Amino acid sequence: LSLGSGSIDNVELEWILSEWSPCSVTCGDNGFQIRTVHCMLMLHNNSKNVDTSACFDAGLVQPVIKQKCGNVGCPRWVPSDWQPCIEARCFTYNTAMQRRSVECYSHNGTVLEDKFCDDLTKPILRQECYNDKCKGTWKVGDWSECAASCEAQGVKYRILQCVWYGTKKPAGNACRDIPRPSVMKTCKGPTCSDKSECLDHSKYCQNIRAMNMCRMYRYQTQCCQSCSNSKH
Repeated sequence: LSLGSGSIDNVELEWILSEWSPCSVTCGDNGFQIRTVHCMLMLHNNSKNVDTSACFDAGLVQPVIKQKCGNVGCPRWVPSDWQPCIEARCFTYNTAMQRRSVECYSHNGTVLEDKFCDDLTKPILRQECYNDKCKGTWKVGDWSECAASCEAQGVKYRILQCVWYGTKKPAGNACRDIPRPSVMKTCKGPTCSDKSECLDHSKYCQNIRAMNMCRMYRYQTQCCQSCSNSKH
């Protein structure tokens, strides 16, 4: 690309310009681009690169070699609204952890992969919030069947779990300062329908009874008669 020409003593001179370089930024309006300029001596069908002072001496004004560029908006992060704190997962006493999603958008509103947005400016995805329902409470299950043979003494159990009051989700050790409900209690086996069925099946049943081992279900079954008499 040539721009402007001049002559000294009938010698033709002109500026020869390169193409503009790519913009220094891919988005935004603070980029720049440059091009090179040479002073050329034109000799009939030939040309020769000479010092730029020759073109200045010929009265040629040097063309602009640097200009601003960039007018396309950069991809940007767009966050969603925060999850309502009342629906957020409890984190500690009276405190929940609310979340939101963040997506990368192009200047024309197209969703892009996260790698196209600046990770350093990415908005936070989680934050603590006040939730007065975040209190630990004990959740008790149903009592199990009584682990005892007919009319014998046994034990029943239930499952105990610490959960958040508001969400009923596991709360770890948040119940450590709350009185713990019992998970075990004694019980009596069902009424024997036929006394003849309650028999001893081991010659050691008297020893089992004497050693107070009738509370164990296996011995209640093997030594039904002896263990049943032990409660009288």
